[in-house]
Amino acid sequence: MNLKFLGIGSAFQTSLYNNCAYFIEEDQLFLIDCGETAFEQLKEQESFSNIKDIYVVFTHTHSDHIAGLGQLVEHCEKTLNKKLNIIVPNKEEDTLKEDTLKEDIETLLDIFSISKDKCNFLSSDDIKEKFKTFQSMEFLKAKHSPELEGKCYSLIFENPEGKVLYTSDSIDTKYIEELINSDFSKIYADVTLSIPVVHLDFNVLKEIVPEEMRNKVYCMHFDHPNTIEEARKNGFQIANTTAKDISILPREFDYEKVEDKLILSNCGELTFMHLKNQNILDGVKEIYLPLEDTKHSSVASLGSLLTYCYFVLQNPLYICTEQEEVKEHMNSLIKLYGTPKESIEFKSGLPSDIFTPEQTGKKEKRKHVGEK
Repeated sequence: MNLKFLGIGSAFQTSLYNNCAYFIEEDQLFLIDCGETAFEQLKEQESFSNIKDIYVVFTHTHSDHIAGLGQLVEHCEKTLNKKLNIIVPNKEEDTLKEDTLKEDIETLLDIFSISKDKCNFLSSDDIKEKFKTFQSMEFLKAKHSPELEGKCYSLIFENPEGKVLYTSDSIDTKYIEELINSDFSKIYADVTLSIPVVHLDFNVLKEIVPEEMRNKVYCMHFDHPNTIEEARKNGFQIANTTAKDISILPREFDYEKVEDKLILSNCGELTFMHLKNQNILDGVKEIYLPLEDTKHSSVASLGSLLTYCYFVLQNPLYICTEQEEVKEHMNSLIKLYGTPKESIEFKSGLPSDIFTPEQTGKKEKRKHVGEK
């Protein structure tokens, strides 16, 4: 089971693109997660043009893992004339009493103004023997972020070569430890050197995986290129990324900078990547986002931006709107994206003091981001 990756980076490591694995069998595409940058990466792959059916499994609802959902659904509907196939846990795998992963995905579709009827929801039982790459797949409850407690999954695949574990984002070691004491084919492991509270500390991985087995462990979801070098140096494999340079792709949004304040026109799929890669966030202390709707082209990468505002700027993202439906959708979105309630603050409009005569002269010219 040789997975390829559309990106091997964490949410903030935008130069490595969002972690997203895939394989292709004939004209079928199987995706594990589809974050903010994943769909644009798909379009850059030569083999994508031959795809007739798409299957996707989401491990959790952080935006760097699920925000590409809107683009996937629209592509299946408009280009393939098919429904997107979404694989969700069966009743035994999803033991929560309410708010199952399926229901969370349906809520996100509603926020994006996309009908759930445009998707086929399948259980892991429905895809047994469906693919040659694996015979069966199982969802395993994983520990990741407190905000998504009980809603994060690792995946285990059965194939003739042995079991394949995909940890996704997790601090769990029990599944890895179980496999290295039995026959297994591969392990794809989330690692970090900087944020071990919610991701697997690379030093812990070194402790539990014997040197002679490290050639079967593929590290992914890197927080920094230095972590890649550490993994290689210690005998681990690096997940095979097919990512292309999409930093020059245009993204339909404008921005204005007034001293240390940033005003965005939207926060769609590639917005956060451009903000980071083009150093637009440098010197910014407050970010304002006027919102008229919550379609995916307006809010898909909001999870990364909200996390950045809360943990880096230590200020909320100021959502400027008077529409109650937008406010309701935003409150639901931050719950799904797993960001603190304090990460947003609603305002009826842009504060008038941003555009005082003194500041207007210092206003940076509005630019179309992504074109060179």
